[in-house]
Amino acid sequence: MTSTTRNVLIGIVVVLVIALLGYFDWQERQTSAPALSTSTTTSATSTGTSINVSGSGATTTSTGYTVTPIYSSSGSPTPPNYKTQLTFPAGTNAAVEAQYQSQFASIQTTLATSPYDYPSWIQLGIVREETGDYTGAAADWKYVTEIYPQGPTAFADLGNLYATYLNENSQAITDYKEAIKLDPTHEETFYQNLAQVYINEGDTADAKATLEEGISAQVIGYQNLQEMLNSMQ
Repeated sequence: MTSTTRNVLIGIVVVLVIALLGYFDWQERQTSAPALSTSTTTSATSTGTSINVSGSGATTTSTGYTVTPIYSSSGSPTPPNYKTQLTFPAGTNAAVEAQYQSQFASIQTTLATSPYDYPSWIQLGIVREETGDYTGAAADWKYVTEIYPQGPTAFADLGNLYATYLNENSQAITDYKEAIKLDPTHEETFYQNLAQVYINEGDTADAKATLEEGISAQVIGYQNLQEMLNSMQ
């Protein structure tokens, strides 16, 4: 056997070994992938993080999250009626109403053909909140948390809604905690807003603990948490 032939054979063996190792690695990844909740499966959130969830129909938000709906074994939750018309406070400027109606029409068009569209449901809640329909906004975002349970945006939006408009601080605390659990390192506002709810409740101990948690997690913008904490000393 010539040296050239021997080198060729060695090269072929090396290629085969690399291919086999790659195949076994692929098989291991498939085995360790999370199981689907059902045989039919279809986020903000706002930070550029990829949420790895099993299933199909993934949506990548404009801010970078990849979110995938997960349905329970009994099927998908019943959605709110996205066609429910907007309501406006008395005296709302006609031009402002027209702007919101234009956004609303665009959202309806999208949801008519893509009923699980993540950005549309988030935006619909924002439009309802800004036009004073707080109950409608809560229903929209609650639905998002049911079909996109690993996306923190809707939980944070609910926390703000309950704390700011619905005077339900206990629910706000629950939702902010869930948002932090899902995304502990990208949104310092989750910690700030939760701390503020505690402050409004007169609970400075939990407010400080929340800020310290965010600082310890080195959340992006944790310096703002440190400033808030220093102001409470």
